[in-house]
Amino acid sequence: MRKIVNINTTSTKEEQLKDLITSIQQVKDSLVNILDEYEEAGEVDKADTLTEALDALEDAYDVVNDVLLDD
Repeated sequence: MRKIVNINTTSTKEEQLKDLITSIQQVKDSLVNILDEYEEAGEVDKADTLTEALDALEDAYDVVNDVLLDD
């Protein structure tokens, strides 16, 4: 996985939000891959917990995107 973008080096709030959305998406993609591995291994409890984390990341993505679209 690529390093997370340092959003503090970006000049505008809008650019920072775009960088944050990109980072959240990268984390979501990685989490989906790990989640698939747990599901394939039959580790349902861990998969359920990771699904909750994925849902939270999706909510965060949506909120940041809404703020970006309002600007």
